[in-house]
Amino acid sequence: MMNEFGKIITAMVTPLNEILNLDLKVIEPLVKHLEETGTETFVLAGTTGEGPTIEEREKLELLSEVYKHKNKLTKIIMNVGTNNTKETVRNAIKWSENEMVDGIMVVCPYYNKPSQMGLYKHFESVNDAVSKPIMAYHIPGRTNVTMNAETMVKVANLSNIVMLKDAEGDLEKLQDVIKQTEGKWDVYSGDDPALFDYLDIGSKGIVSVASHVIGDAINSLIEAYENKGYDSAKDYQEFIKEVSEQLFPSFSPNPVPVKYVLSKMGLMTEKVRLPLTELAGSEKEQILNVLHQQQIFKQINHS
Repeated sequence: MMNEFGKIITAMVTPLNEILNLDLKVIEPLVKHLEETGTETFVLAGTTGEGPTIEEREKLELLSEVYKHKNKLTKIIMNVGTNNTKETVRNAIKWSENEMVDGIMVVCPYYNKPSQMGLYKHFESVNDAVSKPIMAYHIPGRTNVTMNAETMVKVANLSNIVMLKDAEGDLEKLQDVIKQTEGKWDVYSGDDPALFDYLDIGSKGIVSVASHVIGDAINSLIEAYENKGYDSAKDYQEFIKEVSEQLFPSFSPNPVPVKYVLSKMGLMTEKVRLPLTELAGSEKEQILNVLHQQQIFKQINHS
């Protein structure tokens, strides 16, 4: 199972039309755009994909449309995680049985703050219920729960958990985990601005949001790093960091700014579902000004 999901995995946004229904007609150009700029796997219905507000029937429609238009080598991971272990297991079984799904993603249970044993048991329960590859997702900033190194090593030894997406950023801890779990799973950065640093401790690649906009640069960074062009890779990382500051600003949560930029690229509307709201006019202008200065989208006009 190792390495089958590639180096650039995109946590894909879910396009919505003006009345906030799924905008299926823009899936094909979005999928092609992402594949052409380096994406090898899509994660669907995650937080970036507004999974909490996408209904089950819509998730199936989204999956079917992405599957229809993707390259045959491109993989699909379905987000199934909740903070209810029984529900997560039910979701895992349901989506694992779908032939269009290559793997599933399970986040650390959020809000109810389980113990380390509770975290392990949560992943173990899902692992024992399915046979498809599982990505464990560690993001303390959103879940308010941190998996310690010992628990990570135990989770890595579960038979079907072959990936870890880490967005904690404790690289010293993660480097130690990677050494202890070599060959057990692939570790991915969950933080675009830190990709170089994650690669430097042994990560395989990234689960990215910025790849919607600068996939070419992310791909170039990975290639430069693998070819030992570290100075070049660091230059790409600085560029990615600068762009990411606009895609993930303090004044608005992901995926609101990313959807806005994609709307300016002509790929979809900027629409999001409550409780998310669109950017204010001044916020849009700030983002466009910076992206224009960086010459990312010469086709963008201020409006």
